[in-house]
Amino acid sequence: MQLVYGADEDGNIDLQKKLKKIMPTQIQDIIATTILLVFIPAGLLLHFLYVLPYWYPVMGEAWVIRAGIIGFGVFNLYSNWAFMMKTGPNGKHSILPNVVKPGYKHCHSCHSMSPPRAHHCPVCDVCVLRRDHHCSFGGVCVGHFNQRYFVAAAVNLFLLTIPLVSYSWNLLNMKFIVGISFGNLWQVMLPHVAWIFGFISIFQFLHVLLFVFTFTTCLFAFYLVAAQAFCIYQGQTRIEYLMEVHAYQLGFFENLRQALGSRWPLICLSCFIPSPLPTDGLSFVTREMFNLHTKDL
Repeated sequence: MQLVYGADEDGNIDLQKKLKKIMPTQIQDIIATTILLVFIPAGLLLHFLYVLPYWYPVMGEAWVIRAGIIGFGVFNLYSNWAFMMKTGPNGKHSILPNVVKPGYKHCHSCHSMSPPRAHHCPVCDVCVLRRDHHCSFGGVCVGHFNQRYFVAAAVNLFLLTIPLVSYSWNLLNMKFIVGISFGNLWQVMLPHVAWIFGFISIFQFLHVLLFVFTFTTCLFAFYLVAAQAFCIYQGQTRIEYLMEVHAYQLGFFENLRQALGSRWPLICLSCFIPSPLPTDGLSFVTREMFNLHTKDL
């Protein structure tokens, strides 16, 4: 008798092994979601009420304009995050059709027929349509129906942190008596060492932490955007990239339409702008089918 990985001789799944595998990811989900819902809003509030006022008085015209633009990005970030969780990767297909069709495969984990491009998530314990990855910021998979919200949230986070990095760096430069130079750059790179040995004050140390947190958030958002752009350019999800699947490469703009919907240029402006997807998530156009259709036209 063929055994399923992680099962005993009777075919029963070893729950203890399964839980040991899943628990670290669940802890990671909690930590990441806490960062998104607590630390990032706290950092943004600090920039609004402490950093920006060094140049623009609070509620002054210049402050209101800048805070309004950044606030628009913040609203788009969290509204897209909420829609990403609410919609889910499978949309209305909470229960996948248990039918046998060409391209469908049997999933040994959830005991159902899995459509093309669907893959099982061990954390969510369900097959996800066009699964890209499991997003720890909310503990939900990114897939066919909610990828547009994930992409829009990542783009907005990246764009709103760019000016904040500049402001926090300029403020940090002001807090160093001689400014930041090559000679004292190590104090920014190793602030805890510089503080312990008395090269910088606790006040300067906190300003370094603010800049590092803002800069790290910006870099992470850039990574998310770049990873999504790369996979969409390749016509792949992250899972398909790892598996070297190239069957759905339809050209960059068509890949964008397949992944983000027909109104993909507008999705970053608002999560409320509809962007219909060309497929239902259960079947997809392959490169051969697309090329054949293009030749017929």
